[in-house]
Amino acid sequence: MEKEAKELFWSYLTHQGLLTSELRRLCDEAVQWFPTENIRDQPKIVMLQELYRTLVHMNDALENIRKQQQVLSTPGSALLGKLESTHWAVKGLLSNTVCALCLEGVLPNSMRTPERPEATNTFQQKIDGCKVLGNYSKFLKKLARGSGKKAPQALRDQRKRRKGTKRKEGSSRS
Repeated sequence: MEKEAKELFWSYLTHQGLLTSELRRLCDEAVQWFPTENIRDQPKIVMLQELYRTLVHMNDALENIRKQQQVLSTPGSALLGKLESTHWAVKGLLSNTVCALCLEGVLPNSMRTPERPEATNTFQQKIDGCKVLGNYSKFLKKLARGSGKKAPQALRDQRKRRKGTKRKEGSSRS
């Protein structure tokens, strides 16, 4: 998903004519509903709840971007296909997150995303979409960075203790 998110972001920049550094800088602005820190550092239930909350917002945002692009892009464009594919991936991850929360005995809060103020013009719609897709790409990069590579804290602590013991034994032999 991380690779697809990055490709979607660059495809969006290209299709919207936002490739100049000045315009890309506008896309770097934070979107308030994306976590500012890596949620993988949180306890499992908190991480799942944050993931759920973020994905609910992302699902809504992708729906808005997709609707805007149906007006702005030609039917069958590659960008529309990538948006659709990403939207399905987010829906799938959202469904899996709900299941993971239920397995932990936590029912996800039914949440409604706040009404978004209508973008006043097409340019603002493009920038808003760019911000969302850029933040989404960064969010997945943070998630993937820890995925499968990060040993649970207890294992890391145990390894540190073992290394410390081996060093002490080795230094006493000298």
